[in-house]
Amino acid sequence: MLGHHIRAVSTIAIFAAGFGAVGSMRPSVKPFAVYHDGDDLIFTPEAAGTRKLASVGPWNLGERLGDEKPADKRLNLYVVVPGMQYRAPGKTEYDHNLVINKYTVDGKPRDWDVFWCFILDPKLRADLRSERELLMAKHQTFRPATLFDFKDIPSHALMAERLSIKSMADLKPYRRRDGSLPQLLILPAHLAVRATAEVRDVTITTPAH
Repeated sequence: MLGHHIRAVSTIAIFAAGFGAVGSMRPSVKPFAVYHDGDDLIFTPEAAGTRKLASVGPWNLGERLGDEKPADKRLNLYVVVPGMQYRAPGKTEYDHNLVINKYTVDGKPRDWDVFWCFILDPKLRADLRSERELLMAKHQTFRPATLFDFKDIPSHALMAERLSIKSMADLKPYRRRDGSLPQLLILPAHLAVRATAEVRDVTITTPAH
Protein backbone atom coordinates (compact mmCIF):
# COMPACT_ATOMS: atom_id res chain seq x y z
CA MET A 1 0.00 0.00 0.00
CA LEU A 2 2.83 2.37 0.93
CA GLY A 3 4.68 1.50 -2.29
CA HIS A 4 1.57 2.25 -4.34
CA HIS A 5 1.21 5.63 -2.60
CA ILE A 6 4.86 6.50 -3.30
CA ARG A 7 4.47 5.57 -6.96
CA ALA A 8 1.33 7.72 -7.22
CA VAL A 9 3.06 10.70 -5.60
CA SER A 10 6.06 10.23 -7.91
CA THR A 11 3.79 10.16 -10.97
CA ILE A 12 2.09 13.37 -9.88
CA ALA A 13 5.47 15.01 -9.22
CA ILE A 14 6.77 14.02 -12.66
CA PHE A 15 3.59 15.28 -14.34
CA ALA A 16 3.77 18.57 -12.42
CA ALA A 17 7.42 19.02 -13.34
CA GLY A 18 6.64 18.39 -17.00
CA PHE A 19 3.68 20.78 -16.92
CA GLY A 20 5.84 23.42 -15.26
CA ALA A 21 8.48 23.05 -17.96
CA VAL A 22 5.89 23.49 -20.70
CA GLY A 23 4.38 26.45 -18.89
CA SER A 24 7.77 28.13 -18.62
CA MET A 25 8.43 27.86 -22.35
CA ARG A 26 8.24 31.19 -24.16
CA PRO A 27 7.69 31.97 -27.83
CA SER A 28 10.89 32.38 -29.79
CA VAL A 29 11.04 34.75 -32.76
CA LYS A 30 14.05 34.72 -35.06
CA PRO A 31 15.81 37.99 -36.00
CA PHE A 32 14.48 39.70 -39.10
CA ALA A 33 15.33 42.64 -41.32
CA VAL A 34 13.98 46.18 -40.86
CA TYR A 35 14.67 49.50 -42.56
CA HIS A 36 16.20 52.53 -40.87
CA ASP A 37 16.63 55.59 -43.10
CA GLY A 38 16.77 53.20 -46.03
CA ASP A 39 19.48 51.00 -44.51
CA ASP A 40 18.92 47.31 -43.82
CA LEU A 41 19.23 46.49 -40.09
CA ILE A 42 18.58 43.39 -38.00
CA PHE A 43 15.75 43.43 -35.46
CA THR A 44 16.18 40.80 -32.72
CA PRO A 45 13.13 40.32 -30.44
CA GLU A 46 13.63 39.57 -26.74
CA ALA A 47 11.40 37.63 -24.35
CA ALA A 48 8.91 39.80 -22.47
CA GLY A 49 7.27 37.23 -20.20
CA THR A 50 3.74 37.37 -21.62
CA ARG A 51 4.05 34.45 -24.07
CA LYS A 52 1.80 36.36 -26.50
CA LEU A 53 3.08 37.27 -29.94
CA ALA A 54 2.54 40.40 -32.01
CA SER A 55 1.87 39.27 -35.56
CA VAL A 56 1.17 40.50 -39.08
CA GLY A 57 -0.43 37.66 -40.98
CA PRO A 58 2.09 34.77 -41.03
CA TRP A 59 4.91 36.89 -39.58
CA ASN A 60 5.73 37.38 -35.89
CA LEU A 61 7.27 40.63 -34.65
CA GLY A 62 8.12 39.53 -31.13
CA GLU A 63 6.59 38.76 -27.77
CA ARG A 64 4.09 41.40 -26.73
CA LEU A 65 4.72 43.51 -23.66
CA GLY A 66 2.10 43.56 -20.95
CA ASP A 67 1.61 47.33 -21.23
CA GLU A 68 0.66 48.03 -24.84
CA LYS A 69 -0.41 51.65 -24.47
CA PRO A 70 1.97 53.83 -26.56
CA ALA A 71 4.63 55.55 -24.45
CA ASP A 72 7.03 58.39 -25.30
CA LYS A 73 10.00 56.51 -23.85
CA ARG A 74 9.64 53.71 -26.40
CA LEU A 75 11.05 53.56 -29.90
CA ASN A 76 8.83 53.08 -32.93
CA LEU A 77 8.38 50.07 -35.19
CA TYR A 78 6.23 50.88 -38.23
CA VAL A 79 4.36 48.21 -40.20
CA VAL A 80 3.85 49.75 -43.65
CA VAL A 81 1.05 48.21 -45.71
CA PRO A 82 1.40 47.38 -48.51
CA GLY A 83 5.14 46.90 -48.87
CA MET A 84 7.66 44.95 -50.89
CA GLN A 85 9.96 43.73 -48.12
CA TYR A 86 7.82 40.85 -46.81
CA ARG A 87 5.44 39.12 -49.19
CA ALA A 88 3.48 35.88 -48.76
CA PRO A 89 2.17 33.96 -51.79
CA GLY A 90 -1.61 34.03 -51.81
CA LYS A 91 -1.77 36.50 -48.91
CA THR A 92 -1.08 39.83 -50.58
CA GLU A 93 -3.13 41.69 -47.95
CA TYR A 94 -0.22 41.13 -45.55
CA ASP A 95 2.56 42.42 -47.84
CA HIS A 96 4.48 44.99 -45.82
CA ASN A 97 7.69 46.85 -45.00
CA LEU A 98 9.09 47.19 -41.49
CA VAL A 99 10.62 50.57 -40.58
CA ILE A 100 12.19 51.75 -37.31
CA ASN A 101 12.89 55.30 -36.19
CA LYS A 102 16.15 54.55 -34.29
CA TYR A 103 18.56 51.72 -33.62
CA THR A 104 19.92 50.37 -30.34
CA VAL A 105 23.50 50.59 -29.05
CA ASP A 106 25.76 48.29 -27.03
CA GLY A 107 23.41 45.37 -27.62
CA LYS A 108 20.93 46.69 -25.06
CA PRO A 109 17.29 45.80 -25.83
CA ARG A 110 14.69 48.57 -25.92
CA ASP A 111 10.90 48.60 -25.93
CA TRP A 112 9.15 49.42 -29.20
CA ASP A 113 5.62 50.62 -29.89
CA VAL A 114 4.16 49.15 -33.07
CA PHE A 115 2.34 51.47 -35.46
CA TRP A 116 0.18 50.63 -38.48
CA CYS A 117 1.00 52.64 -41.57
CA PHE A 118 -1.81 52.16 -44.07
CA ILE A 119 -1.25 53.52 -47.58
CA LEU A 120 -4.49 55.13 -48.75
CA ASP A 121 -3.37 56.79 -51.99
CA PRO A 122 -2.88 54.26 -54.82
CA LYS A 123 -0.33 56.63 -56.37
CA LEU A 124 1.97 56.46 -53.34
CA ARG A 125 4.79 53.98 -53.93
CA ALA A 126 4.63 50.83 -51.83
CA ASP A 127 8.28 50.73 -50.76
CA LEU A 128 8.73 53.36 -48.06
CA ARG A 129 11.90 52.75 -46.06
CA SER A 130 12.35 55.57 -43.54
CA GLU A 131 10.41 57.38 -40.85
CA ARG A 132 10.95 60.63 -42.75
CA GLU A 133 9.18 59.22 -45.81
CA LEU A 134 6.33 57.98 -43.63
CA LEU A 135 5.82 61.34 -41.93
CA MET A 136 5.96 63.19 -45.24
CA ALA A 137 3.29 60.89 -46.71
CA LYS A 138 1.19 61.32 -43.56
CA HIS A 139 1.07 65.09 -44.12
CA GLN A 140 0.50 64.90 -47.89
CA THR A 141 -3.10 64.58 -49.04
CA PHE A 142 -5.03 63.34 -52.06
CA ARG A 143 -8.62 63.80 -53.13
CA PRO A 144 -10.40 60.54 -54.04
CA ALA A 145 -12.23 60.67 -57.38
CA THR A 146 -16.03 60.48 -57.46
CA LEU A 147 -16.05 56.77 -58.31
CA PHE A 148 -13.17 55.95 -55.95
CA ASP A 149 -14.12 52.82 -54.00
CA PHE A 150 -12.84 51.58 -50.65
CA LYS A 151 -11.30 48.56 -52.39
CA ASP A 152 -9.18 50.97 -54.45
CA ILE A 153 -7.22 51.71 -51.27
CA PRO A 154 -4.03 49.59 -51.36
CA SER A 155 -4.28 48.64 -47.67
CA HIS A 156 -8.05 48.12 -47.54
CA ALA A 157 -7.99 44.41 -46.59
CA LEU A 158 -5.78 44.79 -43.50
CA MET A 159 -7.59 47.98 -42.46
CA ALA A 160 -10.83 46.02 -42.46
CA GLU A 161 -9.24 43.20 -40.45
CA ARG A 162 -7.45 45.32 -37.83
CA LEU A 163 -9.59 48.47 -37.58
CA SER A 164 -13.00 47.32 -38.89
CA ILE A 165 -12.82 50.11 -41.47
CA LYS A 166 -14.73 48.68 -44.43
CA SER A 167 -16.06 51.63 -46.44
CA MET A 168 -15.23 55.16 -47.51
CA ALA A 169 -17.78 56.38 -44.96
CA ASP A 170 -15.70 54.77 -42.20
CA LEU A 171 -12.79 57.01 -43.22
CA LYS A 172 -14.72 60.18 -42.41
CA PRO A 173 -12.82 60.79 -39.10
CA TYR A 174 -9.57 61.01 -41.09
CA ARG A 175 -10.74 63.40 -43.83
CA ARG A 176 -9.53 66.98 -43.97
CA ARG A 177 -11.99 69.84 -44.10
CA ASP A 178 -11.64 70.01 -47.87
CA GLY A 179 -12.64 66.35 -48.21
CA SER A 180 -9.12 65.08 -48.92
CA LEU A 181 -7.46 62.15 -47.18
CA PRO A 182 -3.84 61.66 -46.06
CA GLN A 183 -1.75 59.60 -48.44
CA LEU A 184 -0.72 57.50 -45.45
CA LEU A 185 -2.58 56.80 -42.22
CA ILE A 186 -0.38 56.18 -39.14
CA LEU A 187 -2.17 54.68 -36.14
CA PRO A 188 -1.01 52.94 -32.95
CA ALA A 189 -1.43 49.16 -33.16
CA HIS A 190 -1.63 48.92 -29.35
CA LEU A 191 1.17 46.37 -29.52
CA ALA A 192 4.62 46.70 -28.01
CA VAL A 193 7.68 44.45 -28.18
CA ARG A 194 11.21 44.35 -26.74
CA ALA A 195 14.18 43.98 -29.09
CA THR A 196 17.56 45.18 -30.29
CA ALA A 197 18.06 46.77 -33.72
CA GLU A 198 21.60 46.68 -35.01
CA VAL A 199 23.65 46.85 -38.19
CA ARG A 200 23.46 43.60 -40.10
CA ASP A 201 26.35 41.22 -39.37
CA VAL A 202 24.71 38.00 -40.55
CA THR A 203 22.80 37.06 -43.67
CA ILE A 204 19.08 36.52 -43.14
CA THR A 205 17.13 35.38 -46.18
CA THR A 206 13.71 34.70 -44.71
CA PRO A 207 11.54 36.58 -42.19
CA ALA A 208 10.49 35.11 -38.87
CA HIS A 209 7.46 32.83 -38.92
